[in-house]
Amino acid sequence: MNTLALHDSRRLTGPNLITDSAGAVLDVTLGPHEAERVVRIWREQAQRILASVDWHNEEIHARTFPGGASLVMTAPIDALYAATEVNEWAWAAAEAELEGGSEPDLTEAAERLRGLIAEERNPALIALKKAAHARSVCFLSDDDRASVGMGRGSLTWPVDSLPRPDEVDWKSVHDVPVALVTGSNGKTTTV
Repeated sequence: MNTLALHDSRRLTGPNLITDSAGAVLDVTLGPHEAERVVRIWREQAQRILASVDWHNEEIHARTFPGGASLVMTAPIDALYAATEVNEWAWAAAEAELEGGSEPDLTEAAERLRGLIAEERNPALIALKKAAHARSVCFLSDDDRASVGMGRGSLTWPVDSLPRPDEVDWKSVHDVPVALVTGSNGKTTTV
């Protein structure tokens, strides 16, 4: 009986439960006593595909729990959709190895994935993030907008028309104190 199953694949747009970086996560269902072997093989496949798409500085993490695991690889913030595809390939290759099936072609996958990464790439977004970090101010981005600073000290632009860092009026950019409250219960009461 097959106990391996991909439950969910999604982007991680910033710090999360498993890592301080953006990336992609797969939530998988595992049978009893499978976690160690499954995670080891997924890690091996993840390392192969990451090297094949020239992502040599990304990290691989796993968080196991009864009945499953979250399999995470970090990725550049301007390639998170592609990162989900990279992680899904690693899972498909691991699943094939675990179940004795045919492994997906690495060369073909790497070429396709490099193309997706190139389409998604946004060097201006990365440059703005690095500039904000160098100035110790908040940087936030989503699919549509990117901002530096917080509150009245923030500046925001569409992600497809970002300024160069030297065009930003950094003297007007600053943060405000922020407290974040997360969880399933008690947020309103706590706030």
